[in-house]
Amino acid sequence: MGIDPTHRCVMHVGGNYNETEQSLERFIENWMDVPKSIQKMIMLENDDTSFNLEDTLYLCEKLGIPLVFDYHHHLALYQNPRWEVNWERVVDTWKYSLLPLKIHISSPKSEEKFRHHADYIDLSLFFDFLKEVNGSIPQIDCMIEAKMKDQALFQLMEEVKQRNDVELIDGSSFKLL
Repeated sequence: MGIDPTHRCVMHVGGNYNETEQSLERFIENWMDVPKSIQKMIMLENDDTSFNLEDTLYLCEKLGIPLVFDYHHHLALYQNPRWEVNWERVVDTWKYSLLPLKIHISSPKSEEKFRHHADYIDLSLFFDFLKEVNGSIPQIDCMIEAKMKDQALFQLMEEVKQRNDVELIDGSSFKLL
């Protein structure tokens, strides 16, 4: 594609096997065997079943890997919105990247199937997150994880256009006022 491959591949930590500390240390040991050219491509994402935000931050800080924060995964693993106490640490994992900080945004399919991705993005859930981080960093690239793919983006932007607390930049970008 002719682009710099640095920080282009998002990866989950892997298997936990009910031994989180040992799994994290195994990741670190195995990371040393990964060629540097591959290491520089990788970003880590917190997941919804095994490695929470704090676990993933531990690895990212220790190994110098950017963390892609997945808000829905955090809520699914904890059912607890207290992620913001670690936001500055998330931001700090991007200090050596030339790219803007990235997050994943998705919404639960239902209360019963909370971990499953919905077809579209719940605007209020998304804006709860955005209002909390507003002003903490110049730009955040949000990768949408929704079953309706592009249509989810189009619907989200139609809903965003109706708000009076945003400035539209283009068809897929906006700024909170």
